[in-house]
Amino acid sequence: MSDAGRLAGAPVLAFRGPELLLDEASGRPAPPPADARVVDRFDARDGLPAAWTLAADCPAPAGTAWTTVRSLLGTDPWTSLKPALKALAILNWRASSRFCGRCGAPAADKADEIARVCTACGSIVYPRLSPAILAVVTKGGRLLLARNANFKGGIFSLVAGFVEPAESFEECVVREVLEETGVEVGAPRYRASQGWPFPDSLMVGFEAEWISGEIRPDGVEIAEARWFSPDDPPPLPLPGSLSRALIDAAFGRIGGEPQAPFTMPAPS
Repeated sequence: MSDAGRLAGAPVLAFRGPELLLDEASGRPAPPPADARVVDRFDARDGLPAAWTLAADCPAPAGTAWTTVRSLLGTDPWTSLKPALKALAILNWRASSRFCGRCGAPAADKADEIARVCTACGSIVYPRLSPAILAVVTKGGRLLLARNANFKGGIFSLVAGFVEPAESFEECVVREVLEETGVEVGAPRYRASQGWPFPDSLMVGFEAEWISGEIRPDGVEIAEARWFSPDDPPPLPLPGSLSRALIDAAFGRIGGEPQAPFTMPAPS
């Protein structure tokens, strides 16, 4: 499928929380039902598509289905999903910014940019981004992967964590790996990033080498952590996420595969 993608060009993207209404035959966005109760709406502007949030009890009309945007990540190229990802991020932000966080008065849309402005004190709020790191940690020919206590199906992924105030990305990598696994790493190097509107994250990937320490999972967030080689990987996240792309690239590099500039791969 081309970069234009099946989700591009729709007059309106209809959401029900994290779910997008799709036509079952074509897989393309289906228009909102005529009788649907609209909870919120965002008109097309600045390259963003029009998007509506429908009531949580809105059924899917015949021939359509509610599909989580996240489930599309392993089936469509990342670029083709951008319209839906952007729209979902904006709607998530709008749902959490209906009232001013400073004085509590209702907020309104700002006319000249994507922002909310307080109707009482004039405070302006822009779409929120919560930056988080992904840590590709290697030791010899092995990769550090961890199983979050909330992961289902025994999935292992990269150590991850949110950046704290006044902290650099590199400092966050060192701190999160040490806190969650007891391993010390040095000299983190940037690899790639990915917008992740579930609900408002920006995932930023780094790679770093083990310096010292034995694995000691924190026992709270991380249930298990181990070193893995390319020939014996654990269950991994589904394709489409930056974490899976970084894991695949790391295993390929450890296994001696020729390394090209890193890009988010399109599903086969």
